[in-house]
Amino acid sequence: MPAEFRYTDEHPYISNGRGRNSKEGKAYTKVEADVAEFEDMYFNQAWNGGVNKSGLGIDEYCDACIQFGRKNYADLMPDGSIKKVGNTIKSRKMSGYLEKFIDDGVVLLLHNKGKEFLDRYYDYIERIYNYQIPIRDIASKGNIKKSIKEYIDDCSKVTKSGSKKSRQAWYELAIKEGLDVNMGDTIYYINTGFKRSHSDVKRVTHYYVRANDGTDLEVTSEIEKLYKDKDSGSNMTRMDIGKDKYGNKFYSEDEIILNCKIVPQEIIDTDEEIMCDQYEGLEYNVEKYIDQFNKRVKPLLVCFSTDIRNTALITNPKDRKSFTESEAALVSGIPNKPEDQDTYEALMTPEMKEVEFWEKVGEVPPFVEECGIDWDSIVQEYREKKKQEDDIIFKELDAKYNEALMELTEDEIDDFYSDNKIPKRISDLVELGKDLRFYFKKLPEMTPSTGGYAYDDIQRTMIETVD
Repeated sequence: MPAEFRYTDEHPYISNGRGRNSKEGKAYTKVEADVAEFEDMYFNQAWNGGVNKSGLGIDEYCDACIQFGRKNYADLMPDGSIKKVGNTIKSRKMSGYLEKFIDDGVVLLLHNKGKEFLDRYYDYIERIYNYQIPIRDIASKGNIKKSIKEYIDDCSKVTKSGSKKSRQAWYELAIKEGLDVNMGDTIYYINTGFKRSHSDVKRVTHYYVRANDGTDLEVTSEIEKLYKDKDSGSNMTRMDIGKDKYGNKFYSEDEIILNCKIVPQEIIDTDEEIMCDQYEGLEYNVEKYIDQFNKRVKPLLVCFSTDIRNTALITNPKDRKSFTESEAALVSGIPNKPEDQDTYEALMTPEMKEVEFWEKVGEVPPFVEECGIDWDSIVQEYREKKKQEDDIIFKELDAKYNEALMELTEDEIDDFYSDNKIPKRISDLVELGKDLRFYFKKLPEMTPSTGGYAYDDIQRTMIETVD
């Protein structure tokens, strides 16, 4: 809040009552006065046909707020509770060890305890490194939302783009262990690989040619080379290439590699904290879990100086850093990247869905002149784009784009929000413009039918209030 307000007890704002929430003749001061005046001036009955359809109100007051990323923030409320918004700091699938650190870490940051936060981060790295995180806390959660048969049937299908659907570790583990699972069950499992690159489940497709004598000849490397060298405009899949070269003698088989194990239910149900050294064969993948941890912590560093953001994260306890209170002091107004903050121009440019609404109702939105918006040019651009959307190429690209959005994994979405890493299935189709919108590579002037706003298309927002 400003140190001084325009309207005070000695000089209040007297409302004319034109706003939906304001009352004629009532005296308002401080924040309430500014809001009431704005509503009276711009959300009034004059442009609503005499009816108060729109209004402006105060959502909440908070003692501190940290914006970790777009649509991801935490508020410290006057009663001491914390409101958390966004997938960066809250997710239904987040492992317990991440959730516990982030919950405590956000509290420290909101109370301006930067050094304590960094010290706790290094202590946590040491615990992960030395297998001192309980198995239950580090376990991933997989929910059973379809039967095993339905899952197996889905795995045999391909997407419209010709690619096979991703395998899910918890279903593969259930199949391997012969578990009798039901809808709504949760399977807990840990990654037991030893490198950061060891994913929970990996599908490796092998390609073969059946010889006349019944023997099989593997031609995987040859098919991969032909696929890599194919014309950039070709839509041929690896199977198409193989069938074209070898005919019906060509076939493929999938090898499923699991770098994970199911956590026994007794570990999940017990009140005891069971460590890896207490249960043979359940040592977790240290490199991978430290990497996951750092990806979650990185967005939280936005409230530190850039020096700390660039040097604080480590993967081995021996590399622990030491910071003074002054070095660890929190800052504000310095995004990780310039594009993390909207420009005034981007903020004031109407989205295509807004233009579409005003076109449908046959009206011009209010205050376009006051905001310096060339409405006629925007409408003309909208109409031209709508015509182009009928183009066959656009429809094909748009369908692939929307399908790619539906197939995004939680890891891909997390990487996007924490590292601004655009998922490959998306980047294959589009490029990110300076206005933070996606544009098709084959149609550089065209955005997807969604509008192409990156942080609107790739999002999962959760809101939770923590006492």
